[in-house]
Amino acid sequence: MPGWQHFIHSHLGVKVPVKGCVDATDRMPPMRKHQVSITWLTKYFREHYESHPLTEESPEDEKERYARVYLIGMIGGVFFSKKSSNLLSCGWLRIIFSRWEEMGEYSWASACLAIIYNNLCNASNKAVREVGGAMFIV
Repeated sequence: MPGWQHFIHSHLGVKVPVKGCVDATDRMPPMRKHQVSITWLTKYFREHYESHPLTEESPEDEKERYARVYLIGMIGGVFFSKKSSNLLSCGWLRIIFSRWEEMGEYSWASACLAIIYNNLCNASNKAVREVGGAMFIV
């Protein structure tokens, strides 16, 4: 299993297929280069959750796994999103899978603002018709 697929598998317990689509409704593979599909990951956990719902008695690591998938969706799908796809750079996964205490030490607002400025800069090109990112903050 290649590096990032192994990394995701060891932290989430999910085997990420590298090639091919999961089903006919998916338009892109779950993993492309060093990016993971947020849609595929949240769909996988939604289906898993329906058959294995979290309860008070659920193991702590299972609860953390679902919380981290939620963070992946928020970071890649809302705050640091791109207009062209739903892919999250695997570099973000190292931060998401770090210890919970370490996550509070990052300057999330500064990172989000930097992404917004970058997206606005890209949108200033006259050939661009859409702006990506968390424009609701602007």
